[in-house]
Amino acid sequence: MRTNHPLRIAFLLWLCFAASLRGFADKKIYVLSDIHVMAPSLLDSQENTAWKADLAENKKMQELSVPVFDLLVERIKADKPELLLIPGDLTKDAEYESHQYVVDKLAEIEAAGIRVFVIPGNHDRFNQEGARKYEGNGYSAVASMTQDDFQTYYKPYGYGDDSELHGSTLTYAVDLYPGLSLIGIDTGQYAIIDDDAVVWACQKAADARTRGQQVIVMMHHSLIPHFFNQESFHPLSVVRDNERIRDLLMEAGVKVVFTGHYHVSDITRYVNSQGQEIYDVCTGSTIAYPCDYRILSFDDQFSQLSITTSTVSSFPGFDEGDFPLYAKDRLQESVAIWAKKWLSNRMSNQLVLDAAAQFVTSAFVTHAEGNEPQNPNSAEALDQFKSAEDLAKIAAIFGKNTLLDTIEEVGLSIKSMLGDYPSEDDIDNVVDDRQLTITMPSVPSAIRQVKAVDAASDVWHTLQGVRLSSRPSAPGIYLHEGQKVVVK
Repeated sequence: MRTNHPLRIAFLLWLCFAASLRGFADKKIYVLSDIHVMAPSLLDSQENTAWKADLAENKKMQELSVPVFDLLVERIKADKPELLLIPGDLTKDAEYESHQYVVDKLAEIEAAGIRVFVIPGNHDRFNQEGARKYEGNGYSAVASMTQDDFQTYYKPYGYGDDSELHGSTLTYAVDLYPGLSLIGIDTGQYAIIDDDAVVWACQKAADARTRGQQVIVMMHHSLIPHFFNQESFHPLSVVRDNERIRDLLMEAGVKVVFTGHYHVSDITRYVNSQGQEIYDVCTGSTIAYPCDYRILSFDDQFSQLSITTSTVSSFPGFDEGDFPLYAKDRLQESVAIWAKKWLSNRMSNQLVLDAAAQFVTSAFVTHAEGNEPQNPNSAEALDQFKSAEDLAKIAAIFGKNTLLDTIEEVGLSIKSMLGDYPSEDDIDNVVDDRQLTITMPSVPSAIRQVKAVDAASDVWHTLQGVRLSSRPSAPGIYLHEGQKVVVK
């Protein structure tokens, strides 16, 4: 027996060493977005006629919001990531009962040792027309959550004592780990970020970078358009003044922003003239095809971020492989209805309208699947566009030039969507939407402070060290007297 002691000791030492490494292992983080939970208590029957009418034109499978969320909660508890991030639209329409259901489930996740951080979406507070209780084949209005109550309900999930809160909005900053900070930015109901919150968030990002932290940002609406003219197709989907805010965040050291709202798992990238990059990582809705969520993994130094995309591909009550087909059919039906309505405000020729609605529908579903250039359905959608364009050209012979103009304008957006690039000037900037590794920026040298100024000043430099002849007029972050300064 004595001869085994050294082996036992070596084995115990190895166990201790392995245990000591656990704190330095890769960090796994789940991202769910646009879960749009509607509490079961708000619906008396799935056969309620008012409910069925509301579902008919909804791109979301709203009737599955609770069972899909419950399934994902159990999946998260079993997989045990370190963090869960939810960038908004936690509820159908800010109903108190729906928020309570979400909070109760988040408490289960927290009890499993998983920290949770949320940010509100446009469906999570303020007066919502869709906040309803369905009963007796009709519905009645119910109260929507206020901003103050949102902060109270979600205090453990971003608004607690470990976070720094911006005074008038639901923007906050928190250190997730030594080495990684999160800034949640409130984009409001109409994709508008309070200007003071922009300055505050950039200050917190710059402060965190000075302390040696990597910084990630979470907001509900898109920071960067995901295709050309996105705002026309999807009003209020991109934050107002997005280019200025994008540049300010980049100057403050932010490289990755997690968004939702758009219901498509698409990643878009912007590269400025100095070669700096920033990524808008949009995560689709859990209840809209293809029912995606993201899994993030940071290495132990937070220098590499790996993003993978998972889907709810099976569901109780559906045979194997049937749930994705059902979800896809639901999306196609609802987008076709929306496309015809949207296009009918721009054209009256029924032949052209039907052809245009067909290619818009095909393109959007292909867009939802991600990595569009590799998808054979992209070619089919472009063929459908060509058919609509040919019909519009024929109509133009009879004086319908505006019809052709509309088709060509829509075509630019569709080509951008299917080419997976964000704008006409950036057709080569394509990244993998489903699986991507991002190298995070190096930790900068210490800079004392970021502040907003309006007065004229003496010597100014860009962050790259270029001296300017006078106080800069263009918005951005500059160096002045050894300090980082935000110019509005």
